Amino acid sequence: MLQPLVIGLGRSGSGLHLRTLVRLARRTAATGDPLVALPAVGCDPRAGELRAAPGEVTVAGTLDQALAQVDPATTVAHVCTPPRLRHEVVARLAGHGVRRLIVEKPLAASAAELDALVRLRDQEDLDLAVVAHWTSSRLAGLLRRLIRGGRLGALRRITVDQHKPRFLRSLTTDGHPTALDVEIPHSLGLVLDLAGPADLRAARCWDLRLTGRALPRLGGAHLELAHRSGVSTLLRSDLGAPVRQRSVVCEFEGGTATAHFPLSEDDDHAQLVVSPFGHGTAPMADGECEAGHHVFRDDALTDFFECAYRGFASGTAGAANFPLACATTRLLCAAREHCAVVPHVPAGSR
Repeated sequence: MLQPLVIGLGRSGSGLHLRTLVRLARRTAATGDPLVALPAVGCDPRAGELRAAPGEVTVAGTLDQALAQVDPATTVAHVCTPPRLRHEVVARLAGHGVRRLIVEKPLAASAAELDALVRLRDQEDLDLAVVAHWTSSRLAGLLRRLIRGGRLGALRRITVDQHKPRFLRSLTTDGHPTALDVEIPHSLGLVLDLAGPADLRAARCWDLRLTGRALPRLGGAHLELAHRSGVSTLLRSDLGAPVRQRSVVCEFEGGTATAHFPLSEDDDHAQLVVSPFGHGTAPMADGECEAGHHVFRDDALTDFFECAYRGFASGTAGAANFPLACATTRLLCAAREHCAVVPHVPAGSR
């Protein structure tokens, strides 16, 4: 079994990674093929303020203290720090002999930091996987099969809407400097996977407005991409929205496919609505969804972690998704740079 070490116990590390690791440990133990050794070791400077569930996690205040409790040969490090700290943390882990890592997206806060991380990965021979559960979800797999199967014709356009009210976290944390860093990394990797490499056509952010206050560039983001395959993509994220939405609409020559991703860890079911325009569409390919409304379980993060841990056992966990994660980060960096030089947008909407 592999020993998890989670660095950074904020919303991502504690609320997602640790909870999912406990779920994965129970799931694989129940099948007689245990994969995750608990308790996990967590690392956060606020260790004294955090409540650790007995038997699930042991919390240390510094990385050195955490590393003293694990064997690098069997450790999987989950790097859940803000992007600007990723390279420093990964370098320290590599220096202590940790070779298996799962890193939160985006990989880095700038193109220069990404280049440094790529060099470090190569020099230290790290097996590094980047969190990409949208891309590895069952829902994304169905979209890929629809695109490849051709039943609805060629893919022409993708529109992604990721909206939620994010006032409290924006007021109390500083890990995400702009709205580009909150929801967009999930969908950006997905559309690159579905439609291929892309160039940035437009990007903007706006302020998150509260009564008597505005948080610069945290209200939302809007990106337009031109894929080299001929597909165009629009990504929209409103962090001042009154309701939550995570949907991807794929427009084909002969119909549409609307994918609804789970909104939170409270429910792990996804939905897909396949709507042909007429009766003249091509026959269904193997594995494609019938026209209509489909609802199914899609616990994508648990499945992603299981795939990554099994990949670590064979030494191939990060080989498949690292290039896509790099391409996603470079596009995100280009969008940040664009937003930094365009005239400031005090407010906006989706």
